Amino acid sequence: MGLAIIGIAFYHAPFIIHDPYFRLFHSCLNCGVDMFLFLSGLGACHSIARRGGGDYLRQRARRLLPGLYLFLIPWSLIMLIRGFMTGWQFVGSVTLLGWWIGCPVQLNWYFSAVWMFFLLAIPLYALFRRVRFPALLWAGLVLLSAGLAAACPLDHLMTAVSRLPIFLTGMLFGVLEQRGFRHTWPVRILLWALIPAGIWLTGYVQWGDGGTLYGYRYGMWWYPYALMIPGYAVLLADLSALLERSRILAAVLRPVRLCGESSAEILMFHVGIYKSIMYTNHFRNRVWVCIMLGCIVLGCLYHCVVLPFLGRKIKRFLPERY
Repeated sequence: MGLAIIGIAFYHAPFIIHDPYFRLFHSCLNCGVDMFLFLSGLGACHSIARRGGGDYLRQRARRLLPGLYLFLIPWSLIMLIRGFMTGWQFVGSVTLLGWWIGCPVQLNWYFSAVWMFFLLAIPLYALFRRVRFPALLWAGLVLLSAGLAAACPLDHLMTAVSRLPIFLTGMLFGVLEQRGFRHTWPVRILLWALIPAGIWLTGYVQWGDGGTLYGYRYGMWWYPYALMIPGYAVLLADLSALLERSRILAAVLRPVRLCGESSAEILMFHVGIYKSIMYTNHFRNRVWVCIMLGCIVLGCLYHCVVLPFLGRKIKRFLPERY
């Protein structure tokens, strides 16, 4: 999660990149969001099984909404006052419905999409648990979501819908784990083998004909990540477990782990700050690096200082049950 959010912050910064291969690497860093969605789908299955649907949503609300709204409402007001956002877009922003009701100027599409996915997770989990072959249900749901993405009249709406297969893939892995599925070495090798296939398809989508037709209109821009993300998740988990054996390397990984724990806060800070200044300012790459690092630090401080304070204040309104 830490590497994913750092990559996303780097991807969103409007760097001027001339080398085509480094530009491809930079554009591929947006797959960090797909890592979030994959792990969110995986975690949703285990959380719903352990807590139930109601407590799952309550826990998600406790974790994300207080800190998000403390930032989102002032940011939306500033964007409205500066003329970057209309009144209707302001309503879409503060209700987290912006991307679903046709308001492209939002803090980020992720916040609208992920809450819809959280709500869908409860009935989807019930379906996955009921069927005998969850992989077949997953394939049918992926095809359905692909059809919805292709039918979306708005490109920004398609952006959110076409990310649903990643969330569904995470849910599939969660259900399979509950049924005794283990990540054995043959499974690991298969998942790792899919990574270069996804990279090749990403290159085709961005450099080939797919970038103009399938990439933007039919959502193919994001589908290659469905091949790569499971393998990346297993690979990073294995590497992390290996590095944790060394005290020195474990200490080095602590800041990265903190970034992962603060991922939602880093996402809202860097996207909000970027969008507040990038329309009227043109900085050099080194300045954007400093801005990016500052946003990461702000997100971690917000997570470690502000959120615990908010959590104590709202505990009586959203009590956590065990």
